[in-house]
Formats: sequence, C-alpha cells, structure tokens
Amino acid sequence: MLSQINLSKSEYGRMMQLISDLSVNFKNGTDELQHLLSQYFGYHSSIFWKIDQKGNLSNPTNHNLSDYLVEDYVNYFYNDDYLHPQKHLDFYRENIVLRMEDVISLEEYKSSDYYKEFMKKYGQYHKMTMTFYSHNKFVGVLGICRPLSEKGFTEVDFQRARILSPIVSNLLYLEREYEELRQEKELLEAFASESDTGLILLDKKYEIIYMNQAVWDIYRETNVYKSMEDFVGKIVSNVSNNFLSSPMLRLQGYKIKIIGHQELFLSRESRYAIIIERDKVVTIKENDLCNELTMREKEVCFYLKKGCTYKEISKKLFISVHTVNKHAKNIYKKLGVNSRSLLQAKLLYE
Repeated sequence: MLSQINLSKSEYGRMMQLISDLSVNFKNGTDELQHLLSQYFGYHSSIFWKIDQKGNLSNPTNHNLSDYLVEDYVNYFYNDDYLHPQKHLDFYRENIVLRMEDVISLEEYKSSDYYKEFMKKYGQYHKMTMTFYSHNKFVGVLGICRPLSEKGFTEVDFQRARILSPIVSNLLYLEREYEELRQEKELLEAFASESDTGLILLDKKYEIIYMNQAVWDIYRETNVYKSMEDFVGKIVSNVSNNFLSSPMLRLQGYKIKIIGHQELFLSRESRYAIIIERDKVVTIKENDLCNELTMREKEVCFYLKKGCTYKEISKKLFISVHTVNKHAKNIYKKLGVNSRSLLQAKLLYE
C-alpha cells in the first residue's frame, strides 16, 4: 500500500474548489463528480456505480468510456475484476481506495484474461477504485482507468482520494436522499390522480404514515366499519398477520394488494404499501396503453414492473444491457413517465 505524503497548497486548493462546485449542484452529484474529477485532476475515464451493502454494483454511469466496455464488464468480466467491492468489502469500509497493483503484481495482471481480453481490448491498463461510504452505508463506487501510455496512479492520487472521499460521500448521500424524496413525491402524486385507487403507506412497525383521499371514499362506500380507524386498523391487522402468506385480500368489491419494501416502487427499505382498487377487469384504456408498446417493449415492461435490474432483464431476454436501456427510454416516452417509480405506479393496475 502507498504511504501518506504532504500535498501542496495548490493541490488542496483544487480539492476545495471541486468540493465547492459539487456542493452547489449536489442534486446531480454523480454526473457532476465525474466531470469535475476530469476537469481538475485529469481522471478522464471513469465509471460510477451504485452499490448495495453486500457489494453488488448497478446503474453504471460512464464518463469518456465506451458503452460496449460497460456491457462487457457487466455481462462477462465483473467476476474477474481484482478490485470488485465484493472481494474487498470490509477493507473498502475503512481504506476507501485501491489500485490494481495493491492486490496483484503487474506481471501477473498483464498475463491475466481480465487484462488481455477486457482491459487491453478497450485500451486501458491502470485502474484505481474509490469507494464512498456515509452514515454506515456505501453510497457509491468510482472506477478510474488510464491507458498504458499514461503514468499509473501515484501517492498523490492515493492521498487525494483519501481526503476527498469522506466529503464527497456525504454529498452523494444527500443526493440519494433527495432522489428518494423526489421519487416518493412522484409516487404520491401519481396515486393522488387515481381517484378510485386507495393508497396507504406503512412504516416498518405497520404504523400509517400516509393515505390518500380515495381511502376515505372506499371507507364510506363499504359502510360496515364504525370508524376510519377501525377500517384501516382491520386492513393493517390483516397485513401484519398475513403478509407472508396472503398478499391479496378482499373487501366488498375491492381487492387489496400488499407491496413489500423489496419493490423498487417504494423508495425506503422500511416501508410497505397497501393498494385498494375496485375488483374489475382491465379497462379499454389499459389495453390501449399496452398496445402502444412493441412486443419487445412489453417484455421489458413486464420485468421493469417486477423491479428487475437492466442486467437481470438482459439475461432473461438475451439482449445487451445497452439495448434494455434503449427500450426503457422508449417505454418511458410512450407512457408519458420519466422514472421507474412512475412507470410502476402506472402499470400497477394492469
């Protein structure tokens, strides 16, 4: 591993400027971070990944790298990556940054299939992985590459990453929190426009944190409960007692669907949603909605509704991740939505 060195005043000045620029636009932190690292420090080729707490990577954002490189990595080479977070998870929580030569000799690396069939194919040689960890959670991973013709990552790069990562991690955490709140707002707005569909959000203790106007309308229509508290309490009781074994309940002409936090539809891990809709067949409007999509788009839509990642969809349909991304953009455009949460809300009734 590299030892710490003292950085120059100009180096600290550039880091402070990057942090200042990133703070101004933290809502787009991921894209802005890669742009600023390229501008200030010459990290021109990078991929930013979302990461869960088990080290699984998803939703890559590449900067100055080929889309085909990302596809090949996701489909074939991620298991061979010597710097993959799953191979160094505990280390990354404390040490933030690793270079290729920190985990394997360069001679062995040059003779590996990972280099010869992947990195060399796309003109890359040096690699450094920088992790972002905030509030006891991973919030992102950045892989930075350089070609063989450029110098490797030095003690300056190492020390720079050590200083920047904790501050950038907090900004990326704020970005994620903002995005979750934005998706939640879209979800609530989507259901607010569905006058016949009731929505109740519960926290992990099954306490009600939100319900829309349609729940009151359904309560009045059923007309068998003494009070709204009795009505909602009965539903919540059924949820807590039957959640694992009975995800669909009945209520006088309505069906009640229970959605767990594993659905991407819900932004927060600790939440559950109860959706109450009139028990009826699919309407003509819904059929028209489906008919706007091509057969392949319908297939992609089916898996998007289930919460599958682009990688999972690509494997199920035997197409590239890049192609899945293109289909998803077409689906969003045709159905008039701009996020997965709104798409799932719109498709939920089908």
